[in-house]
Amino acid sequence: MYDEERNFSWTDLFIKVIVALIIILFAVWLLSLSNRGVSNSLDVITDNIFSENIDKMKEVGKEYFTTERLPKKVGDVEKITLEKMYNDKMLLTLKDKKGNACSAKDSYVSVEKVDNEYQMKVYLECGKNSDYVIVTMGCYNYCKTDICEKNESIDDSNNNSKETINNSDSNVEYQYSKMTGGSWSAWGSFSNWSLTSISQNDSTDVETKVVKENYTYDKNVTENKFMGNATCTNVSGYTLVSNENGVCSYSKIETTASNPVCPNVSGYTLVNRIGFTCSYSGTSNDTKNPVCPSVSGYTFVSRNGFTCNYSKTSNDTKNPVCPSVSGYTFVSRNGFTCNYSKTTTSNSEYTLSYYSTGSGSYIPKDTKSYHYVQKSADYVYKCDNTCGMKWYYTYTIYKKVYKTISTTTTKIASCPAGYYKSGSTCIKSTSTNITKTASCSTGYDKSGNTCIKKTSSNITKEASCPNGYYKSGSVCANNNVKRITTDVSCPSGQTISNNKCYKKVSSVVKETGTKNVTYYRYRTRSYVGGTTDYKWSSLKNDKQLLDVGYKLTGKTRNKGTGEK
Repeated sequence: MYDEERNFSWTDLFIKVIVALIIILFAVWLLSLSNRGVSNSLDVITDNIFSENIDKMKEVGKEYFTTERLPKKVGDVEKITLEKMYNDKMLLTLKDKKGNACSAKDSYVSVEKVDNEYQMKVYLECGKNSDYVIVTMGCYNYCKTDICEKNESIDDSNNNSKETINNSDSNVEYQYSKMTGGSWSAWGSFSNWSLTSISQNDSTDVETKVVKENYTYDKNVTENKFMGNATCTNVSGYTLVSNENGVCSYSKIETTASNPVCPNVSGYTLVNRIGFTCSYSGTSNDTKNPVCPSVSGYTFVSRNGFTCNYSKTSNDTKNPVCPSVSGYTFVSRNGFTCNYSKTTTSNSEYTLSYYSTGSGSYIPKDTKSYHYVQKSADYVYKCDNTCGMKWYYTYTIYKKVYKTISTTTTKIASCPAGYYKSGSTCIKSTSTNITKTASCSTGYDKSGNTCIKKTSSNITKEASCPNGYYKSGSVCANNNVKRITTDVSCPSGQTISNNKCYKKVSSVVKETGTKNVTYYRYRTRSYVGGTTDYKWSSLKNDKQLLDVGYKLTGKTRNKGTGEK
């Protein structure tokens, strides 16, 4: 009985140990999988944040590099730093996975001109991580702006047609259009204010306003922090004489002495010397620009030497001129709106008006002007050419009064030659220019094209010892004195500059301030009632067509094959 119980206990214990080992090994395996998963997830998050930051900079670069900001020559490079993006309110502060700001000075977007395209480089540096992307930009058929990012899939789909065109040696023609006749519609309402830059043209009226706005961003600052003066070490048997320019001078015996020598200073005269300090005096000239006087009614334009240029603009007003409208009579004008009217008579609509009465052997038929209505009919004996019983009629005569119709219309007035539209009237501006003589400020005299005031100034310089002597207190000691020199020193990790110890310390500071921000709003109008004339040219920039008002439509065609 005892042996049976003992055998059962050992078996149970063995099974429990095996199960415990399996559980421990399984837990360790799960933990390793979890750690790898967390590590991989963190890597993915880090990569995503860095990639998103680069994409944000790339989009700002696309909007910033308009045609006027692009490099003009092959090999030229234009660049905008992340710091300028912050200052111009183009982008919010970019941060890495730890919430630290990326380098504003070292991160940038640059554009280099390469043949007929541009190569955009987006470089981002966040702490120890840095990377960049290269984007090809250019003027392609699918661009909605001046230039856009190259779309390889669209370009590849056009390869076959491009190769066919090249093989046939056919030239591309560009379509131009020009509107003639017609007139401009009234301006629409202004849009909301926006930071987007808008160019003014015939169909777009643009207004701007400058607003002072606050800005702030994190700035990485590395500075040399002053830790204390550099020190000289003790030298057994020697006395420290001086510590200048990082050199420690020691001496044992002082013998003959010599006065320090003051250097010559151009334009200055030596006044005295105290120890190694030399005092000088001299005369210098202070220059100022001539001052232009105010001229009532005129605006200052420029100054050339002592000649001041002014201008004045006066406005002559005239009423807008209404055009003639065939068949209509001019009625009135309200601003640039001309009102006309005309009256016509209906051929079919009329009313009847009593005219007179009549009688006879018949009732006349209606005419264009009259309508006849029978009043009575009698059968009577009557002799005309012959005698006998005849019918005798009486009737009423009505006059037809035809309906009149009034029609009105409006036209846009125009300004006389040389005048331009301003509100509800026409204005012609004329300019008048005059010149005045500038003068010098009090205390200044005319000298050529500027004003000069002579002033006296005092300076000091350090004296030096003659050859064979060295500095010792306020005098120079003879070379016979035994001396040695050593360099000053600073604690480990510090650098020496001008006999002082410094240590590089990095910190993040908040940069704040205000800047002028330009806002834009616009309104549009359309050209109506005109006709469009189209012309084709083999030149993409045909100056003859452009000079007479033609514009590119964006359509092209191959000679002999029609439009594409």
